[in-house]
Amino acid sequence: MNIGVILAAGFGSRMGSDLPKQFLPLDGKPILVHSAQRFAACEAIDEIVLAVPKTYLSYTKDMLAQYFPGRSFYLIAGGHDRSETLCRLVDFIFETFAVDENTILVTHDGVRPYVTERMILENIEAAKACGACNTVIPAVDTILISEDGAYITSVPDRNLLYHAQTPQSFSAVKLKKLLDRLSLAQLSHMTDGCSVFVTCGEPVRLVRGSSENIKITYPSDLKQV
Repeated sequence: MNIGVILAAGFGSRMGSDLPKQFLPLDGKPILVHSAQRFAACEAIDEIVLAVPKTYLSYTKDMLAQYFPGRSFYLIAGGHDRSETLCRLVDFIFETFAVDENTILVTHDGVRPYVTERMILENIEAAKACGACNTVIPAVDTILISEDGAYITSVPDRNLLYHAQTPQSFSAVKLKKLLDRLSLAQLSHMTDGCSVFVTCGEPVRLVRGSSENIKITYPSDLKQV
């Protein structure tokens, strides 16, 4: 079983809107609908679970009914940060579905509306082979490290650097085992599922992303798409 997991539990304060950015319109439809449509159209995805703000559960349910008549989705309330949301999602999935060693979770930012089927399929294959993968693109800019925020400390080799995108995909069983190994203090520093694998010394394979697979964060991002 391959489960699409769409993370849309934030409020997007940097967008400067009263409405969480995942619900803002893009080409006449909410951004989150665009992202969900990419997963709904992929035949390799068996079920889709969305994590949204608790206060927007009913709003999201009505929105999905409008744009996906007859299609079933699972909705849960997200946590106060991404790591708590991920833990809630994993717990929900194990409680709801018949999870086994072949179950793959394809996790995706709700505000990356241009994910492609190729990325989703390659994520599934990489997660099956390795246990975890992250969609990435090579860094094109020089990245600087500054320990004090005032002076350059070092300049890492750009050829070794990548920009992380999503999807990130995992063996559900392996992710659950690793999450259970970490303390609450450790989990509080995890920014995503791949951080869990890396912290636990587990390999994470790279999947080729795209410069078009942008995350909509600022008002200017909506003007560019």
